[in-house]
Amino acid sequence: MENQHGTKINLEKFTWIIESFSKKNTKKLRSKSFVIGGCRWRIVVQPIEKGVDHLSLCLKISGPLPAYGWSKFAYFKLSLINQMDNEKSIVKETQQKFDSRYRIWGSSFMHLSDFYNPKQGYLINGHCIIAAQVAVSDHAFQITTPSLTNSISVARLIEYSEETRNSTIQTKSEFRSQEDFGIVIPPSERTHSPNHGHINKPSFYPSIYDDGPKEVPVIHLSEILDINSLGPEEATFFPLLEEVCLCHPSLIESQMKKSPKYILWAFITLGQVLHFLKTTKMKNMDEKARENLECLWEEVQLFGFDLTWLEPYIQSALDVKAYLEKAEKVKNLKDIVVYLETEVRKLRTKLAIAEVDVDIARKDLEEVEMGLEERNIDAKLGYDI
Repeated sequence: MENQHGTKINLEKFTWIIESFSKKNTKKLRSKSFVIGGCRWRIVVQPIEKGVDHLSLCLKISGPLPAYGWSKFAYFKLSLINQMDNEKSIVKETQQKFDSRYRIWGSSFMHLSDFYNPKQGYLINGHCIIAAQVAVSDHAFQITTPSLTNSISVARLIEYSEETRNSTIQTKSEFRSQEDFGIVIPPSERTHSPNHGHINKPSFYPSIYDDGPKEVPVIHLSEILDINSLGPEEATFFPLLEEVCLCHPSLIESQMKKSPKYILWAFITLGQVLHFLKTTKMKNMDEKARENLECLWEEVQLFGFDLTWLEPYIQSALDVKAYLEKAEKVKNLKDIVVYLETEVRKLRTKLAIAEVDVDIARKDLEEVEMGLEERNIDAKLGYDI
């Protein structure tokens, strides 16, 4: 494989070992953040919900929303490690541009039925291992390969041992030379290189090259909602909206044919609901807060979103007042029970002391009665002549 003239790059690796992976804990399954190339990242497992039949992994920019104009190019590989045979590990690689609009890229890796089967080697005793290798640049990478393969051996990418399998959740980052991958950093714009040929870089969409069955790519929120049109307060809603849209693509699909202003107001209203639920504490759900949430909920339903997944949380929040009243009543009754139980213990203590006193008095009585001849106290004392 020929390399273009340029500088070899290094991919920095991060390994995420998940313990106790189950169908019940995938709502917000994501790694702790890690820094590569001056950027903070997370690996995210797409929520496994009803209707989802594939395991999907994503690489996401972590932390606050990037400033306007910020952008980075990332060439990265996401690997689902086979713990029985490294040669069967699944690796997907791509080059993507991350900015304030596109903060997450990912792809499906395998069917869930195969993933959950321990004989396949990807999930053993609840342990799952995911690796990310990332290179970051201000410019697009020049890649000499005509296309990136869907699955390659990861024997040279990650060394996995029995000791690693039995360890607790671990994370690690390491630098490793990638001379075999045919990736080069383009020469600086200030450097004149007559031998520098240009090879078209991979498309930035869809997000991952996949030699298997093609799936409809996820539509990103930034494709229909311009973040620059949001005010300072509304901009804080964007990460929340981005997260729920990733889990529920129908939110975006339902607005595709609407006008930009309609879409703006729809997602601002949804953002207000999400922000309310995210920031309001249960103890602060007074009558005014309840009315505010009711109003927001009625408004957001007018925009045609499918919010069946959110409705239970709304109902729970609206029922907080009744819950707090009942909880207060329960607390008062508990206090009464505690008081009465304390009084009972005191009375039992007094009773125990009284029983001891009775036993002592009974013994004293028996001692005094010994040798005492009974007399008729009503008889006259009299005397003999």
